[in-house]
Amino acid sequence: MKDEILQKLITKTAKVLGVDESTLSGNTNIKTDIDLKSLEMAGIISELEEEYDCYIKYTELMHANTISEAAEIIAKQIEA
Repeated sequence: MKDEILQKLITKTAKVLGVDESTLSGNTNIKTDIDLKSLEMAGIISELEEEYDCYIKYTELMHANTISEAAEIIAKQIEA
């Protein structure tokens, strides 16, 4: 599940930022490499919540540094 979510996060993040998906990876730092804003992240989370029919705690995602860490946090919340 984590790999699926990671790929979706990369795809959705690239779309939101208007960049090529190949420029992002699990190791991409959310805060320093791409400067993903909280409103942008909220939009991505909202799409994932609809897709997986769940609630994702945004406050827990604030601790993620990389896209991979964010995917892991989301996977744990979806599976719970």
